[in-house]
Amino acid sequence: MSINFLDLIKSQLTGGSTLDLISGFLGESPTATKSGLGAVLPAILGSVVKAGSTTDGASNLLNMIKSGGHDGSAMDNIAGLLGGGKATDSFLSGGSSLITSLLGNNAGTIASLIGAASGMKGGSVSSMLSMAAPLIMGMIGKHTSASGLGASALSSLLTSQAPAIKAALPANMVNALGFANLGGDVKKAAAVVEDAATGGFNFLPWFLGAVGLAALFFGYRACNRNAEAPKAVEKAVETTKDAAASTVAAVAEMFKVTLPGGAALEAPKGSLEDKLVTFIQSTDTISKTLWFDFDRLLFDTGKSTLKAESGAQLANIAAVLKAFPKVAVKVGGYTDNVGNAASNLKLSADRAKTVAGELTKLGIAATRMVPEGYGDKFPVGDNTTEAGRTANRRIALRVTAK
Repeated sequence: MSINFLDLIKSQLTGGSTLDLISGFLGESPTATKSGLGAVLPAILGSVVKAGSTTDGASNLLNMIKSGGHDGSAMDNIAGLLGGGKATDSFLSGGSSLITSLLGNNAGTIASLIGAASGMKGGSVSSMLSMAAPLIMGMIGKHTSASGLGASALSSLLTSQAPAIKAALPANMVNALGFANLGGDVKKAAAVVEDAATGGFNFLPWFLGAVGLAALFFGYRACNRNAEAPKAVEKAVETTKDAAASTVAAVAEMFKVTLPGGAALEAPKGSLEDKLVTFIQSTDTISKTLWFDFDRLLFDTGKSTLKAESGAQLANIAAVLKAFPKVAVKVGGYTDNVGNAASNLKLSADRAKTVAGELTKLGIAATRMVPEGYGDKFPVGDNTTEAGRTANRRIALRVTAK
């Protein structure tokens, strides 16, 4: 499942009590504060994306995250960090340093543009920038650590955020920040999945398509050395080449482990398999709030029937459960909030039962699994956006015994 950092940070900062807390700290109205965050967040995140657009740049960001202790814990203590005193001064000072590193000489111009657009005072905008920068870095740091991302994978992930960032900013800010070419011509390699439980991505067709198209193009050139290749083919080759390069870089980082009993398991780093095995083998305690999302399951639209592409991940999870016979799980089904709530609840329950049933067919005792549907409850994304709705349509596992 692809992640939209902008939607994620917005949902955490612009809702309810957190927005009131920030607006109170800044001395601005909730309306002006929300408007300001609407510009500040994509401006900072876009600067991070720009800085991490290369592997070397992403490596530098990883060093910044590590040295600055940006592990996401700040998001859980916003009230304490904005409560005044030394903690607040230290927090904002660190954020100011990040802003200088990310925005450089553009900081003053951007603050002025945000103030004009939101109606916030100049001092409030500066404080908001200093507050938001470490929270964004912490969000990225937390995801990077949890998914085990290296520099190459982080660079690809950051690049995929560019379209959402540019769409969230007014044209004058896009130009002032130098974001016109943010992300270049790289296309998202993840397929857009219709009403999927999670956004699965089969990299092989993209990669083979890239190879085939490139072969077609260069074959054309070899047979027509004095003719100019059609521009459409040129453009298609470049677009597919970029997507394939991004995909190959992500695929290069694989999670490989020999399970108890000798079974070999291989899956993308940061995948459900990776997270589940890591948790089972750790000394971490079981939590009712710790869920692990399937990331390569596909359902037929509006139905509880699984597509064939889902088989690989289900087989992997069955192998993990066989290797750790003491483990029991809850299988949770979730939907977005589009349509009838009762129908969504039934669909989520049916999909959870389908997944549990498939695992039973693969040799896992039904008594080790409890399927349950939650409908549109417990969203992880913003249901007002397509990316958020896609994130909310998911199947997840929670370990209940190990």
